Amino acid sequence: MERPRPAPLLPPRRFPAARGAALRALLLGACLLLPLHGGAATGEAVLMKVRQVVVDPFSRTPVVILEGAGKLLPIWIGAAEASSIARALEGKHPSRPNTHDLIRNLLDGLGAAPERVTITELKESTYFAAIAIRAGARRITVDSRPSDAIAVALRTGAPIYAMPEVLRKSAEFHDRAFPQRGGVTRVMGMHVQDLTAELGKLFDTKLREGVLVAHVEPESSASEHGFRRGDVITGVDGRPVRNTEELGEALAAPERRRHTFRIQRGGGPRTIVVSPPPRKQP
Repeated sequence: MERPRPAPLLPPRRFPAARGAALRALLLGACLLLPLHGGAATGEAVLMKVRQVVVDPFSRTPVVILEGAGKLLPIWIGAAEASSIARALEGKHPSRPNTHDLIRNLLDGLGAAPERVTITELKESTYFAAIAIRAGARRITVDSRPSDAIAVALRTGAPIYAMPEVLRKSAEFHDRAFPQRGGVTRVMGMHVQDLTAELGKLFDTKLREGVLVAHVEPESSASEHGFRRGDVITGVDGRPVRNTEELGEALAAPERRRHTFRIQRGGGPRTIVVSPPPRKQP
């Protein structure tokens, strides 16, 4: 879970959401004019990658999952940040820049670039992060929420790291256990879950029922057949599929049967035919 740093001594001034987001981005750009004040924590930092964004069915809160050195690091984040990270993962470019696009554009315009993002600390269930920025010969560090730092890193190609102490303190989420947590199921190497209103907003779909593909494992059967993150499965073999239970029933046919999936992708229907693997020769 993320919480902001302790409040300053002066009472905070409240801004409308859009103005507040733009102001934060402008302040980040202005930081390039400040003297160098340290760098992002390095040491034994572990290189991480963004594995997926899902919604915790219990808290109804988006979760970004980082993976590195065989460990998973789940961080509960806000809906707006989750949507921004999801769009970056999918390579979507909005017609107008959001806050993280604005930060990237400001850095580009100032001739600066993030060198790395580091998840530096986990304190009282709150994660902290830092963005190390290069501006010519100068290096500065900007305090950040992990979700904002990750969203910026995905847009600029900056590597993402986590300190070993953060990984040690983080709750133990095992690679095999997490996909089955809270109604998330693994099928053909893809992680699927019931579509909810929250997930619909996160993945920009107007559907109200179906099975959402939250993650597709590389080199899995689902990946080879063309499934993508954000697809919504609405039917299998001519029968409607409204949840993961119905999906399991539809796939409970004889093992070697071919299945025809009906999905929604980008607002339009598609069909994916999944053939059984070739029979191995004795």
